[in-house]
Amino acid sequence: MSQSLLYHAFGVREGYEYRSTKYVEGRVEFHLTVKEESIHCPHCESQEYWRRGKRQRRINTLPIGPKQVVLVVEVPKCECRGCGKSFEHSPPLPLPTVTTAAPWLDSSAS
Repeated sequence: MSQSLLYHAFGVREGYEYRSTKYVEGRVEFHLTVKEESIHCPHCESQEYWRRGKRQRRINTLPIGPKQVVLVVEVPKCECRGCGKSFEHSPPLPLPTVTTAAPWLDSSAS
């Protein structure tokens, strides 16, 4: 269910795998990890690497009803076995979109 919700409601598609949902202080947090097969060196394109830790990226997204929604995304730190360069891997997430309020909510339209 949550993988489908992430896909259809928030546009999270390839490159990530749903891990868990947590309810923290009135907000909903979806925890995602990077799929191993999507990791590659941006310098030489090799898929041979060592993991050298990770960090978390927290992305606020659209609310669900009154609940704030946060995507908690793993960003692996890696070292390429081919060229020896270090890199972090973050598959693309959906770009922010511009939304406009409904005309009847615009106070300047009076």
